[in-house]
Amino acid sequence: MWKHLKANDIVLRNQHGFQSGLSCETQLIEATHDWASSLDSRRQVDIVLLDFSKAFDRVPHQRLLAKLQHYGIDGFTQNWIQAFLSDRTQCVSVNGILSDSARVTSGVPQGSVLGPVLFLLYINDISEGIESDLRLFADDSIVYREIKSDRDHYILQRDLERLAAWAETWQMDFNVSKCYLLTVSLKKTSSTFDYQISGQQVARASSHPYLGVAIDSKISWSPHVKEITAKASRLLGLLRRTLNACDPSVKETAFKTLVRPRLEYGSTAWNPHTTSHVEQLEKVQRSAARFVVNDYRRTSSVTAMIAKLGWQSLEWRRLQQQLLMLYKIKHSLVQIHLPPTLLAPQARTRSSDPNKFIQLHTRTNIYSYSFYPRVVRAWNLLPANIVALPSLVEFKTAVGGQVLIAPVYLARL
Repeated sequence: MWKHLKANDIVLRNQHGFQSGLSCETQLIEATHDWASSLDSRRQVDIVLLDFSKAFDRVPHQRLLAKLQHYGIDGFTQNWIQAFLSDRTQCVSVNGILSDSARVTSGVPQGSVLGPVLFLLYINDISEGIESDLRLFADDSIVYREIKSDRDHYILQRDLERLAAWAETWQMDFNVSKCYLLTVSLKKTSSTFDYQISGQQVARASSHPYLGVAIDSKISWSPHVKEITAKASRLLGLLRRTLNACDPSVKETAFKTLVRPRLEYGSTAWNPHTTSHVEQLEKVQRSAARFVVNDYRRTSSVTAMIAKLGWQSLEWRRLQQQLLMLYKIKHSLVQIHLPPTLLAPQARTRSSDPNKFIQLHTRTNIYSYSFYPRVVRAWNLLPANIVALPSLVEFKTAVGGQVLIAPVYLARL
């Protein structure tokens, strides 16, 4: 099925869920790039975060099979899928007592390999007629538009009406109480509009999570940094209470597998540049170093502890991850592409190195420190022999080896 879908370019290009080479990270990179570039041009973006009501459970089987037929999945394969969906029952267990069984006539089985693919195909035509930007990660959907005039408000409202009509036609409901409007703007006074879905007004939010990353009205990352450092600190406190008597190697493994990933999830898209945000994140790692070596004396040097443990700063680790992502994009290891208006081979300039990129002029820090402008500055600082390496493993090893000059990189970014 996937070979057929890929060969015929059937799945929406802005659908990043459950597909090889696409992820939450790639979706966040592309979406935040759009928003940051709009802010750099002093434009407002209205973002509506949509919430399907029990999306995977609502897919009607007969309509799904009709869509599969439309996409060329028929014959033996469709018969097999129909059998996979048929004769399913469910019941409820309370204190070991089972209710009567009820037939399941809708929904795709979650926890299976096939279920997500069927869901993607069912909502694959949701973007038809939509003029604004629509991005999907399975059932996590956002629609947004640059607001240059009142006409753009009306176009976005019309798109919301089309999405609501699509949902009604295909028996998929939006939970409007969980849909939110986020206005991204640097203007003192933003242009306002009361958007509605199915006659219900969409609530406004000053910040809201999208794919696990908190987005605010200025793309400042303040709410996100505050949230993840608080969660990481609470988890680190739990580890202190439960693993205090353990060997340092156990403590270090616990930090690296349970705490640090919370501080780094999706950081290629949101890597902060302000001193306060950087310090908030590093503070958690400094606390973790004291926990691992079991040294809480005020006179002890945390910097020396971290050096002894061989830990890199979180700031340097985030930049390395951004460099690795750019390498993957450049070599088509992920299925997103370099923006042609932002980056181009340096061959178009006086330089003869085809592995370097042009850095686009930026007006604001928000755009300057977003993924593409920032990572290109770092990439162009790397030695030519590193950026020309033929494999991701070699590139990762070489970039990690630049730790001695990491402060120079960070200072120039």
